[in-house]
Amino acid sequence: MLTFRTYLTKNDPDAICKIAASTGFFDESDVELNRKLAEKALHNKDCGYEYIIAEFGGEPVAYVCFGELPDAREGTFEIFWLSTLNSFRGCGIGHQLFSRLSEILKERDAQKLYVNTDQYYPTRKFYEKCGFRREAVLKEYYDRKDDCCIYGMDFAKEEEQYLEAAE
Repeated sequence: MLTFRTYLTKNDPDAICKIAASTGFFDESDVELNRKLAEKALHNKDCGYEYIIAEFGGEPVAYVCFGELPDAREGTFEIFWLSTLNSFRGCGIGHQLFSRLSEILKERDAQKLYVNTDQYYPTRKFYEKCGFRREAVLKEYYDRKDDCCIYGMDFAKEEEQYLEAAE
């Protein structure tokens, strides 16, 4: 059974590294950065990084790291990392994790949610299926022929569309 929690345990930094490394999408420095952010969040609740951990049978199988952006308008959040253990990919866990995140952000009156990703097609498709729209492309941001795609989701517009459809 899949469960979710919004706190970190002492074993989570290692579990997060394992999940990130299993995807094959991140290099060693990205995997290590995932560990450092999890350790920072574990020891300092006010550091600006929050997590939702998805567990299957009591073991972490996916996570999302997110936070409110301090230099943007109030209610603007970003997904910093979202990963699913490779052996659990394709099971809908990422979408369930994103749904849980959306619920939490709506409870906080979030206005906007951003995520940056590279050109990897399945990742872009995942975010598009979640309701994100590509808002900008930074050419050759990561490397030659490797652009950064910035996706956004406007919770205020989503709410307006919902209310209009209900009328």
